[in-house]
Amino acid sequence: MVMKTISNHTNYSILPFLLQSDFKTVIEGTRASNNLPNGVNWNFYNSYPKFKKTVSSRQNHVLKLISALLKNQKIPGNIRDKDEDHQFELIEEGNDTILDRVTHNIDTLNGSFKNVGVSVTPKAFVSETTDNTQAANKKRILVHGRNIERPQIKFKIKVDNRPVPFKPLLTSKPNSKIPLDLCLETNEDGIMFYKHPYQLELEEFKVPDEHLQTSKAVKPASLEDTKFVEVYTEEQLNLMISDLENVNELAVDLEAHSYRTYQGFTCLMQISTRNADYIIDTLNLREKLHILNEIFTNPAVVKVFHGADSDIPWLQRDLGLYVVNMFDTYQAAKILNFSRKGLDFLLKHYCNVDADKAFQLYDWRTRPLSTEAIFYARSDTHYLLYVYDMIKKDLMAMSTNQCNYIELVFQRSADVCKTRYEVNVLSDDSHLSMYKRSKKMFDIQQMYALKHIYAWRDKLARELDESPGYILPNHMLLKISEMLPKESFGILACCSPIPPLVRQCLHEIHYIVKKAREQTFENQAEKLNEDKSFIQDVVKHIDIDMISLHDYSKSKENAEDSLPTLLNDLNKLPDDEIEILCFTPQEITIFQEVNKKKSRKHIGLTNIVYKQPYELYLKTIKYNNVLKKSLEVQEKNSGKNEPLNTSIPMECPDKLYLTTQVKEIKKEIIDYTNVKKNTPNTIIREIKADNQSSSTSSTSQNPINSTKLNSFKPHKYETTDFAKFHNQSKEVMLISKRLQKKKNKTKKNKKPKRLQKTV
Repeated sequence: MVMKTISNHTNYSILPFLLQSDFKTVIEGTRASNNLPNGVNWNFYNSYPKFKKTVSSRQNHVLKLISALLKNQKIPGNIRDKDEDHQFELIEEGNDTILDRVTHNIDTLNGSFKNVGVSVTPKAFVSETTDNTQAANKKRILVHGRNIERPQIKFKIKVDNRPVPFKPLLTSKPNSKIPLDLCLETNEDGIMFYKHPYQLELEEFKVPDEHLQTSKAVKPASLEDTKFVEVYTEEQLNLMISDLENVNELAVDLEAHSYRTYQGFTCLMQISTRNADYIIDTLNLREKLHILNEIFTNPAVVKVFHGADSDIPWLQRDLGLYVVNMFDTYQAAKILNFSRKGLDFLLKHYCNVDADKAFQLYDWRTRPLSTEAIFYARSDTHYLLYVYDMIKKDLMAMSTNQCNYIELVFQRSADVCKTRYEVNVLSDDSHLSMYKRSKKMFDIQQMYALKHIYAWRDKLARELDESPGYILPNHMLLKISEMLPKESFGILACCSPIPPLVRQCLHEIHYIVKKAREQTFENQAEKLNEDKSFIQDVVKHIDIDMISLHDYSKSKENAEDSLPTLLNDLNKLPDDEIEILCFTPQEITIFQEVNKKKSRKHIGLTNIVYKQPYELYLKTIKYNNVLKKSLEVQEKNSGKNEPLNTSIPMECPDKLYLTTQVKEIKKEIIDYTNVKKNTPNTIIREIKADNQSSSTSSTSQNPINSTKLNSFKPHKYETTDFAKFHNQSKEVMLISKRLQKKKNKTKKNKKPKRLQKTV
């Protein structure tokens, strides 16, 4: 109210009185609001009907006052019809608008603001109600041609909606400092892309001095008195280019369509000079307009756009056009700190022209264009050069010796020109942006449905070249994910009107909803763990492919025999190094025989030696070679046709203690020094014992039979005394228990004396 009074009253003599009285009122109101209960106390007081009734009446009265104030300041929006969040946003918007107006009026009175003609208007409040109020104030024309043939069918270069890097359409590079180089590159995140063809030219661009200076602004003639040219053929395009070669300033704008296509396409281009307006049919001349790069990339010609953030990617995607030396009036409006940055505001502010935005939702695929549509398209660029001249004057008025705001606008516009068009890529988090905007709270089942229906919609839209909004609008997608209907007709009930592709693919949506209803927290946790393990496996596999020498997955030759292994040399041992030793059946014992002479205190499992599996495998190879040689020698020496004894057991390296009986078959006298190198100590001891016993009994044996090899017989386990081993296992258990008791006693003795007493 204070700001309102200051901005409206001209008699400044009463200002001290108004400020003093209003200031007291504000202090009293703030003090009263601070004394209101809050938190738990508010819920307690609000349980009383009288308190609740009083608060609601005061609340309605305050909202009524605020609504009248906002209406008086011409701020759109009804505060009574909004929720609490939108109410606070509307109040903040109103305060900012009023304060901006007061600041501007004070600067104007003090003479600090040179452009007295600037009138600051309130910003448009963006909300659901604002759209309704704007639609009520301005009747927008929505023209959608259902029977229009799809233009993308006639494109020579077919539309590619795959999530692959977009390759520039350039075949030549005019006005270049380096030649055209279209090579794939990879950024820090591992995403591949094609570099901007004019990246170097834009980075080294310097604004010409003539464009940094202001000139006398001449208001353009009316649309009826200005030359107008429609370009539909290649001949008309060549004539237009010949006219544009003699111009240093251009105004450019585009009209596109994005409802019946996935990526969208440009339908119309408007170009205006000081003396003429051109409208180019970009659907018929789609493959011919690349010759405009001679003008668009010329650094001596300034191209004036308004809000080129969308126009620059559209030119790259559809026409293969790139822009160097651009002036964006939207960036200039931001630097001038205008409350509104739209083109309609600039036209009203500088040209006193009311822009007709009724054709913003017009279907620009329609041919031929109506007279009203052509008039709307021309008005976007017809006055833009005059706005360019006027806005440069305002920027020059704000500039200082340290900062030239005109050059700053050119720099920001060059940054916009550096943007590259990229195809939309679906990720696991793509649906979260829509979910956050909806301000809903979904559980696991609803989030599952939202994610998978969103992915299904994106996949179908790419295949059919339709927009996701045409397949299934966002609000219908959210409603289906929230309701999770059990039956298919429930899905149709969530859509009004029913999109045609939803009716055709109803079974697919119903299947996703059915799977969503089966989801639980446990299923999601298991799936998350599986995904993590799969990712880790993939990463490990990539590392192995990069460094492993055994990766022959992509080779056509069979490389099994050529693989380097540690066992290659062991498989090819020379015959001289092999000691042919055949062993009789061995008694395998698990526990050590207890020596009665030793005290039980020193008996334990200290003699156990762990052997790696690889060492065990090496011994199996040696044993196989020894077994083959022994069988060959036995066949040569034995003249009888007796069956060979093939039940010779191999050395069992994993047993702890062996009682072996070794007999030599190759030589009568064994050199123990050679055997000791290749045999364990236990075997050497047994060989010595057997040698001594054989020397005593050699006299009783025949000399003929001693030279012959003894036939080996398998071990008879019927004669083994297993009770002895069972008793030994009991003694080992007793020993282990005693050792454990000793450990426990030592732990108790380590406690402090005080603790021992208390215990």
